Amino acid sequence: MTHNASEPIDLGSRKHLFIDSSLIDQVKNVTLRMNPPRVGGVAIHRDRAWEHHLHFPNTVIDDDGLARMWYASSHMGAGNLNSFRWGYAESLDGIHWNKPNLGLVELDRDWANNLLPGTPGSVFKDPTAPSEERYKGYWLNRDPDVGSLGLGYFASADGLRFTWIGGNGVQLIGDTQNQVFWDARIGRYVAYLRKWVPTGRDEKWLSAVGPWRRAVARWETNDLTSRDGWQLTESPVQPGESALLTTELPTVLALDDLDPPDMDIYTPSVVKYPGADDVYISTFSTYRHFTELEIRDANPPNNDGLMEIQLAVSRDGITWDRPDRRPYVRLDPAGPRSQMIYSALGMVIRNHTIYQYGTAYDQSHGLKRSNNPGGQIIWTEQRLDGFVGAEAAYGGGELITKPMNVAGRRLELNIDASASGDARVELQDFEGRPIAGYTLDACDRVLGNHIRHVVTWHGDSALPVEAGQPLRLRFSMRGARLYAFQFVDE
Repeated sequence: MTHNASEPIDLGSRKHLFIDSSLIDQVKNVTLRMNPPRVGGVAIHRDRAWEHHLHFPNTVIDDDGLARMWYASSHMGAGNLNSFRWGYAESLDGIHWNKPNLGLVELDRDWANNLLPGTPGSVFKDPTAPSEERYKGYWLNRDPDVGSLGLGYFASADGLRFTWIGGNGVQLIGDTQNQVFWDARIGRYVAYLRKWVPTGRDEKWLSAVGPWRRAVARWETNDLTSRDGWQLTESPVQPGESALLTTELPTVLALDDLDPPDMDIYTPSVVKYPGADDVYISTFSTYRHFTELEIRDANPPNNDGLMEIQLAVSRDGITWDRPDRRPYVRLDPAGPRSQMIYSALGMVIRNHTIYQYGTAYDQSHGLKRSNNPGGQIIWTEQRLDGFVGAEAAYGGGELITKPMNVAGRRLELNIDASASGDARVELQDFEGRPIAGYTLDACDRVLGNHIRHVVTWHGDSALPVEAGQPLRLRFSMRGARLYAFQFVDE
């Protein structure tokens, strides 16, 4: 079978991750499978007097070699959680975190703490902004004393002192960690917000999730204080009122009929992966609701349940795919993540490892509201590019790509064949004919586990492809996982 498209795909020297089948033409006994990370240890402990309870709207940025975290906590109140504050931590390796004494906030007549003034919200670094607004925090302001109301942003020159710049007047509640980042691929800001969509479920489920379930909306703009693209059918919400985001922005990520009917999406946690220019990752939290009969401790007995992290992937941040629906980070039998795990926003890359973070609880959603001490921010480690792999059966499998225009003098693979698996690569022309000297038989066998393995044919890695000559790749593998490939120069 040959490729039906009239033009080859213009890959150039871009890295291709096998998060989906967009570059696959033929496949036999090879399956795309999500690769869960390894759960490591605790990044942020509750070891300060103001950290009675750690909350989930936390952000991590890899800032020119310094990992920076903005996280929320509160201390004991009179029967509920109050004194919601933002703290700051930093790390060089993404594992060991320090809470510096910033001297910015006075608490109990003491300035020696890591607390921040103002409300950072979901923080991102804006490469297009002037230096005084290099760091931005997205937030919903409902306090007239702070400034203009609505969804908008705080700004900071150093990521520590944030000032409210302005809101768009839209006060529809996206009651979760709403987020924004600058997407260089399209040259615009992109926001992901919680919205509510009809369940369309039988009445028996209404006690668990109600007539609505949580989903994710997307908004793009050149101005974070504007209403560009908002479909507002009524007047903006007035101070003191509450209304949920429903039809005002398009839905891009939601659960479907393959998911449990009593489950919805809690946080989107979308990251544009820095290792490839067309890969977007969502480690979203899924909330599985208890029925009223299953709620034992929450008072009143509603809005309670468990939470895990799942994975969605996209090439444009708009159309999302879920390679499989196993947990990306699952609950533990016991310990700090035995009931819930929320995905923190962001990632840190060190050498060949991606560090991602989450706030873990040994309490269910309803019980954690009862002012119980709880929450730890944990770290996980993922191999570079390793979110999804093209996994060949132990008995062997093949994958052939669509025709591509490429640039580079050698081919590198991110592949795990371990000891019992192996792989070979064949170069083919546009029509699928093997290129002489670069057949499977000529390819030197790939063994072991590699992040950047240079493919050779009879010991030579140089590619024969002339400029403008499209080619295909034929991968023959057994018991191996292929995560990514890239054509690079010497």
